[in-house]
Amino acid sequence: MDKKTFKYASEFAVLMYLDTYQILQQTELEIYGKTQTAFTENNPCNIYFILRRPKVTLDPKYCIKDKNSFELRYFIHEQDKKHERKFRTKINTEKYDFYTEYPYNYFGLINKNNPNLNRYYKLAVIVDTIHGKSNTVEPLLDLEVLYIGQAFGEDGKRTAIDRLASHSTLQMIYSEAMQRNPDSEIWILLASFKQKNISTMNGFISMPEENEKDDFARWMNFNNGENPFTEKQKINFTEAALIRTFLPQYNKEFKDTFPNPAHSSYSECYSLDINAIVVELDMTETRRWLYSDLKPREINEKGLSIPYYQYGKFYFVNDEDRYKIFNHEYLGKKDNE
Repeated sequence: MDKKTFKYASEFAVLMYLDTYQILQQTELEIYGKTQTAFTENNPCNIYFILRRPKVTLDPKYCIKDKNSFELRYFIHEQDKKHERKFRTKINTEKYDFYTEYPYNYFGLINKNNPNLNRYYKLAVIVDTIHGKSNTVEPLLDLEVLYIGQAFGEDGKRTAIDRLASHSTLQMIYSEAMQRNPDSEIWILLASFKQKNISTMNGFISMPEENEKDDFARWMNFNNGENPFTEKQKINFTEAALIRTFLPQYNKEFKDTFPNPAHSSYSECYSLDINAIVVELDMTETRRWLYSDLKPREINEKGLSIPYYQYGKFYFVNDEDRYKIFNHEYLGKKDNE
């Protein structure tokens, strides 16, 4: 059998990877928008995720203390179950008293002599911080992806923080969550993604001689050091690829239509002859999976989460005339196979 001939010997892909992110709740958006420094004009949060996970509450009747710490107990709610967990706060208990009140999702360490030294904490944030620092595996507190969206104003300055201030889908999810899943809480992940261009040229690839000039021009155009995409198009195809990766419950657009050459919102991918788009999310720092029915958690044989990494890859080419940049099985085949 003759060796397979492809249209080009070089191919290009764009990798969009999660760079900066913040997980918070809707009630914290306003103050976060005024005080945050993680996102800037050059690194805006144009992508956001609406997430769900079980509620956590303190046991107000449990507080064991020694000289240097309080031991507190909390519960992870899962329908009609309550999973008990404990943690310690390191503090001089001779100077502080423990305080909490309904609904027991916050607590205070009250200074006995100086109210200005009082400390207040959100339970869920403290639990996440402790788990992140101690490498604790807690699958019950992983984050289910319900919706993925974007915010990009005409001048490019509108961010997800602005968008979520009055977001009808967010309000609908909150309302339904309270009715259907009163044991859960809704969270928001604000995100910025960075771009990495990937190119490959392989001498094993056979292509028609008349395509050599076009192939060289494509290679030079893609690798000239300039960003070939407008910011708007980059946000568009990142959002679309993320939606196709997770197929969230409340998303409709892009679930079955990405990639599609007729979709103008990411037409530059086709005009630039891109082979593939990849989106990557690494949540190892937080020790929490982002997951959905389509993209479940990855658990090893011991029942433990392996590195908290999810990705989706999507091709703009077919197998007939272009080789797929992340699929190199053809290199292992002999010419007569």
